[in-house]
Amino acid sequence: MGKTASYDYINVGAGTAGCVLANRLTADPGIRVLLIEAGGHDRHLMVSMPAACPLAARDKRFDWGYVTEPEPHLNGRQILEHRGRLLGGSSSVNGMVANRGNPRDYDQWASEGLDNWSYDHCLPYFRRMETFEHGGNPWRGGSGPQHIEMCPATHPYDQAFLRAGAQAGYHICEDHNGAHHEGFHVAQSFTHHGRRWSAASGFLEPAIRRPTLTVKTGALAHRVVFDGRRAVGIDVDIDGQIERFEADHEVLVCGGAINSPQLLLLSGVGDPGELAEHGIPVVADVPQVGRNLEDHMIVEVSYGEKQPLSLSHKLKGLGRYRLGLEWLLLKTGVGTSILTETGCFFTSSDHVDYCDIQHEFYAMTAFMGAEEANVAAGFMFSMGIMRPESRGRVWLKSADPHVHPAVLFNYLDASSDREVMTNALKRTREMAAQPAFDPYRGEEMSPGIDVQSDDEILTWLREAGDTEYHPCSTCRMGTGDDSVTDATGKVHETEGLRVIDASIMPHNVTANLNAPVMMIAEKLADVVIGQAPLPPSQAPVHRPGL
Repeated sequence: MGKTASYDYINVGAGTAGCVLANRLTADPGIRVLLIEAGGHDRHLMVSMPAACPLAARDKRFDWGYVTEPEPHLNGRQILEHRGRLLGGSSSVNGMVANRGNPRDYDQWASEGLDNWSYDHCLPYFRRMETFEHGGNPWRGGSGPQHIEMCPATHPYDQAFLRAGAQAGYHICEDHNGAHHEGFHVAQSFTHHGRRWSAASGFLEPAIRRPTLTVKTGALAHRVVFDGRRAVGIDVDIDGQIERFEADHEVLVCGGAINSPQLLLLSGVGDPGELAEHGIPVVADVPQVGRNLEDHMIVEVSYGEKQPLSLSHKLKGLGRYRLGLEWLLLKTGVGTSILTETGCFFTSSDHVDYCDIQHEFYAMTAFMGAEEANVAAGFMFSMGIMRPESRGRVWLKSADPHVHPAVLFNYLDASSDREVMTNALKRTREMAAQPAFDPYRGEEMSPGIDVQSDDEILTWLREAGDTEYHPCSTCRMGTGDDSVTDATGKVHETEGLRVIDASIMPHNVTANLNAPVMMIAEKLADVVIGQAPLPPSQAPVHRPGL
């Protein structure tokens, strides 16, 4: 065991939440923080160039490389689940789509006993975290660390997508992160001046030279150290040596929906039966650790093209070298694109209260779940279920921290999810059939025109279903027996231990998860340091279905 060093707080994981907390806590010069990260630095062109995100996510240097157990409702297929293993975490390898979610998502959290998590309570923290390209207003922030830009969306296919939405009778949103969420929109991105703007860019870089912040990379957390039920430190593997670091106040676990429950279990916090299987002494009986896993399952609905207009022609062959050179020299061109510059949130049927499906629209086609980055001609709707009823789990395969835990999303287990996705395909086809696409639309390639009946659609869903990389809820906040943490991220039956990341979300939200996780970390940073919360927003927002 190496020498022991002491800090006020230890942040385990330098992903989105860990970077936010490192910044906000060390803004007080009297607070000493240790931030540990299993991966390395984020300084790489592949990470910085927005259009290179499919390459960055698949690069073994930057990715945990998780693979699920055989998914029982996806024909036993195993799903690749990319998670960032570097400074910035998944915010350094994700698709950079900036979505907050629907106000009703957070109002549901509040209705389940988490009173201070209504959208009105969360909106001030969404505002505090960001600098929106078009400036601040009652819904948007104008001076936060996280830059958010509007995508250009000038491609003919993107413009056709927006016109098709209007022709099909959907609302066109000026700002889907503002007062009105549901409908068709131009996407917003975590980018700035042609570069990715990750949580490491926005929050960690401004804080990294503070004398009270220590950052250790290549540091794999082995377990939280307890004195009784109080967390007092962390054992970390650095270059094959175990070093112990002490936390005078709290250990803040920010590993995400897979790593955080794994660390709790390795530390003796979880289901006693599961811990006994691996010879891990029980510190706290918290049986729901690792359970209630949620994710947004997606399928790609793709079409061929009548003219060679898709982005794929610029992303393959010599085009990719021209793209890279233009980005490197000028920070302009397709290299600055997040590749999905328009999207929409809509209801799968008239019986749904509010939007339960997301489209990320691409002016190209690809199979997102492939081991290698791939693009082809045409355009596609990446169609994802936003509030699934199916639940999965994360559990230990071994007491060795180097062994990945088992992950099972259990997609399509709930009959309601199967119905939602079947209905959503029918509505997607209606969108694609609008006159706006007539000059461009080739034949339907996936699922193909032969797939028509509900049974045929379900067969396709089982063959094509994949992850949108939005896992959450494995250490969910709550007040009942199905929770792991309280409304402030404190782990039940322990002291001095919090989880602050996507794993504490009570339910998934109608959004990509980077912005919600930043908001959660901003909000709980105030709780950790004892600062008065920001007052709830009074800004009016559209709450569909109410």
